[in-house]
Amino acid sequence: MQMKSTRALALFLLLGGVNVLAMAQDTMPAPAQMRPHSLDAAIAKGVVNARMSLFSVTDQKHVFDTIAGLDPGMIYVTYVGVWGTIRQQDLNSAGRIADKLQQLVPHTILGGGVNESVSLSIPPQRLNCGGQLGTKTFSPTAMIDPRQRALGDTAWLDLANPTARDYYLCVGTELIDRGYTLIGFPEHENLIAHASSKTEAIENFVSLLQVLRKYGAEKGRVIYFSGDPATDATVKQIDFYYVPARFYHLTFAQKYQNKVLRPGVGVGYSYSLSPARVRDVLATAPKHARVFFYVDNWDAKQDDLRRFMELDSDNRRYLLITSAQTAHQNGAYFIPPMLHCVDCIPAAAVGDKCEIRADGKTEYDAVACGDIPTIKRVLAEQR
Repeated sequence: MQMKSTRALALFLLLGGVNVLAMAQDTMPAPAQMRPHSLDAAIAKGVVNARMSLFSVTDQKHVFDTIAGLDPGMIYVTYVGVWGTIRQQDLNSAGRIADKLQQLVPHTILGGGVNESVSLSIPPQRLNCGGQLGTKTFSPTAMIDPRQRALGDTAWLDLANPTARDYYLCVGTELIDRGYTLIGFPEHENLIAHASSKTEAIENFVSLLQVLRKYGAEKGRVIYFSGDPATDATVKQIDFYYVPARFYHLTFAQKYQNKVLRPGVGVGYSYSLSPARVRDVLATAPKHARVFFYVDNWDAKQDDLRRFMELDSDNRRYLLITSAQTAHQNGAYFIPPMLHCVDCIPAAAVGDKCEIRADGKTEYDAVACGDIPTIKRVLAEQR
């Protein structure tokens, strides 16, 4: 699970309103020159995680320019909204970012997704849904099982609940309308486990993915889905497992701790993706599914982003390269981040000053930190 602003994991109508002409054009199949790479071709070209901020005023032109230079086959982003909600302005921002990326890298597969929990303190959200749903209002309390214990201010969406299913369908069709052909459904195994009815949750999830895949096909697009390792019928619908690296946890996943001592180099140590972690996840995945590991964030004291950002530049690059090598050698893929969570890691814990922005907030920015040559190597290591 990730925390707060990681939910902005980001991606990508016009500000303040709906571009009716663009929406009308979007009902037609995508022109051949705009169709994304095939799956194999996309992965061969390389996959990056570029969490373009939906709400930050920081200039991101340097990130767009770098993406154009890298020309990756896939930009893997899991969330469109902020922690606990997706708002109409988030969908609008996601659309603008997708438009820009489609201009720069028209064949690149774009990934966006939905959150698995909802903040109970936010007001009902009115969304312009894709497909046949029209405009709908979603109230947080109408999409949860009140018997489940809340996670602070948030609670799991109840996939057995028709309103929660419609919420996923609304956001999914909207993402497809905006050019996203990889839709992420994080923590779907936990969603099913915490649903008011596991059987109904599984049925709703499977039918949801089938509807979205058909919706994409009607628009001339192949739709892919990502989720978590699971043991139920949903695995047949999942194309990618998007899995936290878990470099060095203290409270769970401790068997995957992989701290590497490097005396005399920077802070004197680094971390790397554990081969055991890769093997264990692959063992739970069906043969058809791709397994991608990423730099997660939900606990500033111990999770992947904390370990990543506490390192100096040399040891951070060591982490990136060796994690990619381990994933590739074991039949998986490690996705290098290009941007990550704003102010999720305290400045006192940061090991490289490039990760402290001019406004004093922390953020990993691969361009600002001079890591693009390393990312190019990471992509090459996994071809």
